[in-house]
Amino acid sequence: MKKIIHSKVQMNENGNSIMTQEMIQNTHDYIQETLGDDYVVITTPTELNIIDGDTKIITIDCKDYSYNELIDIINKAGSCDGLCK
Repeated sequence: MKKIIHSKVQMNENGNSIMTQEMIQNTHDYIQETLGDDYVVITTPTELNIIDGDTKIITIDCKDYSYNELIDIINKAGSCDGLCK
């Protein structure tokens, strides 16, 4: 079972990223490459955590999503991507 890594983009006092988009992408890619295929990396302006099980980690349209729900969505999206190519 894959683990989700949620990576934080640091913001300044005005709520703007202190890194360029390229720096954020490079950091995201480095984390993903370093951890390998057992992990899914999500980069947002939040803290870096390991998420698993039924822990609720994100709210979209007033619904809380857990690790298990998100990994199911990610896997289904990956299956669809293969069909759409």
